[in-house]
This record gives sequence, structure tokens and C-alpha cells, in this order.
Amino acid sequence: MSKSNLQRAKGVRDFGPAEKIERDRIIETMKKVFESFGFSPIETPIIERYETFASKFAQGEQSDAMKESFKFKDQGRRDLVLRNDFTVPLSRFVSMNSDLPMPFKRYQMGQIFRDGPLKLGRYREFWQCDVDIVGEPNFIDDVEILVVIQSIFKALNLDVTIKLNNRKLLGALLDYYKISKEAQTEFIISLDKIDKIGKTGVLAELKTKNIDASSSESLIDLLSELSVSDITNEEKINKLAGLDGFNSSALEELTQTLAMINQNNISFIPNLARGLAYYTGNVFEVFLTDQSKLSSSLAGGGRYDAMMAEFTGLNLGGVGVGFGLETIFDALNLVGSEPNRQTVTNIYVIPLGQNELKPAMEIASRIRQQGFNVDVDKLDRKMKKKMEYANKLNIPYVAVVGSDELASDSVMLKNMDTGEQKLIKVDNLSTEVKI
Repeated sequence: MSKSNLQRAKGVRDFGPAEKIERDRIIETMKKVFESFGFSPIETPIIERYETFASKFAQGEQSDAMKESFKFKDQGRRDLVLRNDFTVPLSRFVSMNSDLPMPFKRYQMGQIFRDGPLKLGRYREFWQCDVDIVGEPNFIDDVEILVVIQSIFKALNLDVTIKLNNRKLLGALLDYYKISKEAQTEFIISLDKIDKIGKTGVLAELKTKNIDASSSESLIDLLSELSVSDITNEEKINKLAGLDGFNSSALEELTQTLAMINQNNISFIPNLARGLAYYTGNVFEVFLTDQSKLSSSLAGGGRYDAMMAEFTGLNLGGVGVGFGLETIFDALNLVGSEPNRQTVTNIYVIPLGQNELKPAMEIASRIRQQGFNVDVDKLDRKMKKKMEYANKLNIPYVAVVGSDELASDSVMLKNMDTGEQKLIKVDNLSTEVKI
């Protein structure tokens, strides 16, 4: 095949060493934060049974997530999907492992697949990093998940806004505005698109679903009025509590949740829907505070008690959040944190000549035993070319090995940032080199 005919599939990307190193750094940062809160890792298959995801207690067959799933059959003609989230597999996993101690706190990282529309931050193969708490329903777990979100983005040095709503509150408002129970799921699926298609687009879509136009417009007007950022969370809650004849325990749940956490970057947004059918309580979504750079969400999640109960047959609560590695990676690039490491090598060992190559490789082995990533220049080329290679890859240290260095069991260590050079005993490098 000629080079001009080689193409990737739509919506997927290649990552060179610099990008992959940065992505691994982000993953490692998340892993450290997750584990600092006591979450442990699990792994589930990429391939799942279609009916597991399409269940009305899971994503629901008519959800956008299911419509955008990659679907196929195995040789036994069983319907399968590539996983499009980690929450449904978690519910299945908990159901199939009834001896898990509760609460069960887990994180999972890996590839997710969705055959959806493409734009910056939205791809068809992407990495998601999820953290969840399964156990008795308790809004305090929601608070912990929100604190995890704040901790992750503080560690990544990204300025974000966490949008918060409650699906029970949304359900109560749908009842208050007399949207029928049968139409409520479809209403929420359409409402979830309001940031993309606007109020007019949502109302037009609801009309095609034969949902009462007058009631829909009144409710969307209220939600839009209360979803602006210049009204405090308390004022929004008080406004809803003051609706004539409206009563919802979700308002108290929201009030308690907000009272337990630093609200500096948390905004109660009543039109936040999170279109998946399985959400039952608090829901949240995370965006860059400056969305002019990137409008896609960086993370999203919520409480899904009904799905966990349906899968397990027990009164188990579930709450969690999924972080999108792709959008976080794009966000860091956009705000100026571009990857600059071209290699994982910490120390580049350069023999002055071919006679020093074998002892240089032995020295490299000894340096690796001190915990460093070490490469050796094996080419018979001029020193200038060797140094240019190390500099191009942003390798922080070069260790030159010549006959004089071998005689003293040392290397001439050069700091590539400062240009400083000093003769260091091979076994003392761990005290001199700080990575």
C-alpha cells in the first residue's frame, strides 16, 4: 500500500512519545489522587453484551449513548457493544461479585468507544478515568466525589467550573409542569442538548416528540433563568423553594451537599440534565472556566442508585465521575502546558569512542540500578551529533565516558539545562541527579 493511501479511522488519533509521556503523566496524577482517597483499581472487558447497556435501568435503548455505540455480533450471533462508559460495567461487576465489602471504592482507566459527532475534545476512541463509590445511598459520598474532582483539577493546575444539579429535582419540576411520566425521559434527553442547540433547538426537538409545547417552554424558561452564573447557589435554591405548591426533598439534598464543600468553583445549574437514563440524584459536569478555549466537558457523573439496585437486587447506592483524558489533554495544551519531554530517558550515556562502548553499556546498567532511565549512544559519530541528539529529545543529563573516566570509575555528568559539568563517581549518581 502506498503511503498516500494510509489513513486512520475517523475520530481516532496517534500519539508520539512527547504526547504519550504527557498523557501518562496526567493518568499518573489522577491515579495518585484516587488512591489518596482510598480508591482501588479494577479492570473490565472492552466488549460487553448489548442488553447489559441497553437495559432501561442502565443507559436505555433510546439514549444518545446507545445510539452512538459501536454494535456488532459475535460468531454465536450474540449482540455486543464496545463499552461506551465504565458505570454500566461497574454495576454488572458488583452484581457478579456479591462478596465485595461495602462500601466499595474503585477506579478504572481505559478506552471508551462512541460513534458520535466529532469536534475538538470529542473523539470516537478515547480514554476515560472513572472513580466510584458503591454502598448505601448517602449524599456524603457525593460530597467526597466532588472533593476528588476539585483535587484532580488542582493537581493538574486547570481552572474549572463544576456544574451541579439533581435529577430528583428535575423530575419533581417535570411533574410540577405536568410533563407526563412517559415523556420525561425523552424530555431530559433533549434538555441535555441545550448548551449545543439552545432553547429553540430543544423546543423544536420536543415538538417532534409530541411533548406539550406550552409546559415545556415554561419549564425551560425557568431553568434557563436559574442557570446563569451571576445568581448565587443559595438564591437559585430559594427561588425554586418559593414556587407556589412546589416541594422536593432534592432541594434539601442539594443544600446539604453544598454546605459540606468549598463552593468557590461549584455552580448549581438547574438545566444540567446528564442525558443518561440511569442518573437518580446529584449530577455534575466539569468545564474549563474559560469555555472560549474548549467547550467540551472535562468530566461528568452523578448518582445512579436505581441501576445499582436493579443489577444487584440490593439497596446499594452508587455515585461516581468519569474524567475524559482526551479533553483534559487538549485543555492543558490550550492553556499552554504543552508536552516537552520527547523521551523517558533521564541520563544519556555517551562513549567517547567505540573502544569505550562496551564499558559504557556496563556503566549504564549500573546507573539503571540506581533508579534512572538510561540510554546509550551506540553510533560511531562526532560528539557534536551525539549532544544534538540528546538536546533534541530534551534529555536532562548526559554522562560522557572516556578513558580518563573509566580509570576513575566515573562519568563526566552534564546538566543539559544549566550546562554545568562535573566528574561524578558512577555509584554516586543517585545523590547528584534529581529527576
